[in-house]
Amino acid sequence: MVLVPAQWSGMFSVDTEHDGAQRFLRLDPSGFLPPSTDSLANRAAMAAGVRAGWRTGSGTLVLEGEGAADAAPYDVLVDGALVHRLPAAGSHRHVVRVDAPSAGSLVEVWLPHFGDFRLKTATFDGDGTAPSAPSGPRWLAYGSSITHCQQADGPTETWPALVARSNGWQLRNLGLAGECQLDPVAADTIAQTPLDIISLCVGINSYNASAYSERTYAGAVFSFISTVRRAHPQVPIVVIMPVLSPPRENKPNNVGWTLVDYRAATADVVAELCRRGDTRLHCIDGASVLTAQEAIDRLPDTLHPDNAGYALMAKRLAPKLAAALT
Repeated sequence: MVLVPAQWSGMFSVDTEHDGAQRFLRLDPSGFLPPSTDSLANRAAMAAGVRAGWRTGSGTLVLEGEGAADAAPYDVLVDGALVHRLPAAGSHRHVVRVDAPSAGSLVEVWLPHFGDFRLKTATFDGDGTAPSAPSGPRWLAYGSSITHCQQADGPTETWPALVARSNGWQLRNLGLAGECQLDPVAADTIAQTPLDIISLCVGINSYNASAYSERTYAGAVFSFISTVRRAHPQVPIVVIMPVLSPPRENKPNNVGWTLVDYRAATADVVAELCRRGDTRLHCIDGASVLTAQEAIDRLPDTLHPDNAGYALMAKRLAPKLAAALT
C-alpha cells in the first residue's frame, strides 16, 4: 500500500499554521486592508471549490480537521459519483474505506465549501495510488453568497461545482457570501490567475448593503471588468446579472436603487464595453435563470436558492457558459 497526501487545487494559496494545519485562501492575502476587509478575508478562507484527486483502486481515505458548527461537509467521489458525505463540524477524524471499480479510478475529495475550517490530514492509502492533476478549461466564478452556495447540501452540489463537472472544467469558486463588492483584491486575484473562462455574478450584494449608488455603481463595475480584461485580453468574460428576488426587485434600498436598477446598470456597462470593441465579453440576464414561480418556490428566504434551486441554476447556466467559451 502507498500512502499519498492530497494535492489541492481550486485556491490561490495554502496557509500552513504553527501546528501544521492548513487553511485554503481563495484571494491574494496581500490585497487585504484590515480592518475594513476582515469579513472579506474570513469568507475568502472558506474552501469553496477546493479539491484533490487520486488515480487509484480501492483503499483507505483519512481526513482530519476542525470546522465551525456551521461547516459544510466533505464530499468523496469515485469516478464522479458521490460515495461518502462526511461531517466537518467540530474536531473530527474520518477513516473510510473507498471501493473503486478499477485500478485507474478517480477518487476525489471536495473540502467543505462553507464555514471556518482547518485541515490537519488528508491522505489516501491504496495500491498504485498517484495524485491526479486537474484537467480541462480553467474557469473562475466570482460572485456573492449565491455563488458561494452555503445552502447547498454539499460542496459538489453548489451550482459552480455542478457546472464544472457537467462541462469538464477546472473550477475556481470565488463566491464570497455577503462580500461580492467589486473589491480591488478580487479583481487583482483574478488578474493573477491563469484562466480560460471567467464569470462575474455581480449586483445583489451591492443592493443589499447599499454599497454603491447611481453615481458609483457603474464605475465600479466598469473598473472591475477593465482590470480583469487587461490581464486576460483573450479570455471570455461572462457577466451574470442578479437572479430574481421578488421582494427586492422594485424596493429601493438605502441609496434609492432597486434590484432592477442594479441589473439594468450592469447590463449597460457590458453593452458599453462591447460597443468599445470587447468581442469576448458576454452578459446573462440573471432574471431569466429562474422563473418568477421558481424564485418563489426555490428561494426559501427570498434570496438564496435551496439545493434544488442551485441544480436548476446549473442546468440553465452550464450551456450558456459553454457557448461563451466556444
